[in-house]
Amino acid sequence: MTKAPALVISLLLTAPGLTPAWAQQPGTAYSQVPSGEGDALAITCRPPQVMPNSRLPGPEVCKTNAQWARYRKDGMEVAADGVHDVPSEKWRSINPQACRPGTMGSGGTISAIFTTFTMICE
Repeated sequence: MTKAPALVISLLLTAPGLTPAWAQQPGTAYSQVPSGEGDALAITCRPPQVMPNSRLPGPEVCKTNAQWARYRKDGMEVAADGVHDVPSEKWRSINPQACRPGTMGSGGTISAIFTTFTMICE
């Protein structure tokens, strides 16, 4: 008698027309670098990317093409963790940070002792 509920559940899950929640939706496209081109309401997914300081991949990120186009327009990307937004590489190369030497001041002996050759970027 204990096998009957398990059999009924397995038959319901394999019945035609019923698909599990984790099945791929029809019409979903995949792209390494989604650009947002095409139908604005179509869904495009980016495959998992390797997260920094980890050997495990992050989650798959799925958004509509309108959302991907907005990211491109704003110069942003979704980070590998799938949660945070980061500036895109193209945006960072076009808009470099303003950097200056870490030490400012005159060329006296005392300041030379504490001289560092680091750059402060703002």
